[in-house]
Amino acid sequence: MEPTEILMNEHRLIEKALDALEAWVAKLGPANDLNDKAELARFVQFIRGFADDYHHGKEEDILFVAMVEHGFPREAGPIAAMLHEHDLGRKLVGILDGLAQQAAPWVDDDRTALGRTAREFASLLRQHIQKEDQVLYPMARARLPAPVQEEIAVRFQVFEEQQVSNGAAPRLRALGASLIAAHAGA
Repeated sequence: MEPTEILMNEHRLIEKALDALEAWVAKLGPANDLNDKAELARFVQFIRGFADDYHHGKEEDILFVAMVEHGFPREAGPIAAMLHEHDLGRKLVGILDGLAQQAAPWVDDDRTALGRTAREFASLLRQHIQKEDQVLYPMARARLPAPVQEEIAVRFQVFEEQQVSNGAAPRLRALGASLIAAHAGA
């Protein structure tokens, strides 16, 4: 499988998790429930672990590096835009994590901030995914020589083997599946 296909498959899991996050936020009631903070912490764990460390890690440390080495600018254009959006997403997830870790019970303003931030993050990431799937990845496939794409595939495989051997990949995929099963269509 081509590296960009692998990344696009990961996007489908991330999109389903975003659907689950938005469904979960939509059904939150006004009552303060410690389970709400724990569930938000699970979403944050999935987003940081799978979407950021695992998925964005492959993009930033392998694909984008290869693209820059083969003439794509890092400080302007699509790579710069994607990196900027990764950073914006991290900031929004930081807000969600702050709410999950908050010692005091949530008040109405906290629940409002949670809903607003979750929706903003989901919207940002969906648009980001669309840009990668429809613009950046096709550019990479068209402009990177076949041997470079093969080297990226090898590096992705090594990365995947490390993530499987340390248990991160199976644990994160299971967490994503659990969140989706619990909240999709809620």
